[in-house]
Amino acid sequence: MASVGCKDASPSTTAVAPASGAAQAPAAKIVEVQLGAVSERSIPRHLRVTGQLEGMRDARVAADTTGKVLEAAFERGSMVAAGALLVRVDDRSPTLGLKEAEAALALANARLQLARSEVERHAPLVGSKAVAEADFRRMEADLAVREADALAVAARRDLARKTLDDAVVRAPFAGVVAERLAEPGEMLKPDSVVARIVEVSRLRLALNVPETSAGDVKEGQAVTFTVAALPGASFQGTLRHVGAAVRKSARDLVVEAEVDNRDGRLRPGYFADARIASKETRGLTVPTTAVRADGTRRSVFVVAGDVAEERLVEVGEAGDGWVEVRRGVATTDRVVVSANGPLADGTAVRTTNP
Repeated sequence: MASVGCKDASPSTTAVAPASGAAQAPAAKIVEVQLGAVSERSIPRHLRVTGQLEGMRDARVAADTTGKVLEAAFERGSMVAAGALLVRVDDRSPTLGLKEAEAALALANARLQLARSEVERHAPLVGSKAVAEADFRRMEADLAVREADALAVAARRDLARKTLDDAVVRAPFAGVVAERLAEPGEMLKPDSVVARIVEVSRLRLALNVPETSAGDVKEGQAVTFTVAALPGASFQGTLRHVGAAVRKSARDLVVEAEVDNRDGRLRPGYFADARIASKETRGLTVPTTAVRADGTRRSVFVVAGDVAEERLVEVGEAGDGWVEVRRGVATTDRVVVSANGPLADGTAVRTTNP
């Protein structure tokens, strides 16, 4: 019987190739980084405080006369020079008063001159008994009365002249008109306020120093501050006045810095965040580019072996190219200042500098 051919049923030993779409495990990418050192240096300390800008001089200018306003030669926001005309009051009555006082003074001086000549003419005759001594004493008394009368009339003349001068109200110093409070036709009294003027070429920065730091401030210290109205700008001042006592209500000490504002960028009333320069101490710093910010969170990457280790840090003062790190690093650490790729805790790294 012929044998029938059949397929070998034994298992095949040929290897099966993997499907072409199967995923390959990627090799870990090594990030190249450049390192910077943690260094110790002297760090200038600053006391952080808040305060408010005020005009160096801020005056509510009042009239010292009575009368109707004829002219108000200023506007709110206008610059005025020292002695500039603000208000002119009707001066007809003061003018007439001055003329009357001058005439009265001329009459008093004439009477004084007559009394003096009488005394001078009769004085030699007293010794020869040609003039009674009692009569001569009356002449001298009349001379004294005339002298006193002339002085009194001269004082009234000066008062009349002042009243006339007060009919013109002038700016007591150079500044900006903050308020205009007089209009033509109004009647003024000696205590009527006509304008408020603020000196803005120099400003006062009133700062509130906590009681616990009151012993760290003194005249002459430098002050650096910023204002919300001018973001990114920094301004300088110098402490000129230190309060004599701590305020009981707030337990703080008010100090004042003088600020040069000739460019007019700052305005009275601005709120300021300030730093008062204090003593220097030693501290650890890292390059500015080593610190990474995420909201209020600050961190640095430290290379440990061949991997990057992320550390949360507490930062302090900052300077030109450096930031103080108060907690989180040691002098033996080397921190990442730049990388050619993203970093995370545990990322493999290779340094590009020794």
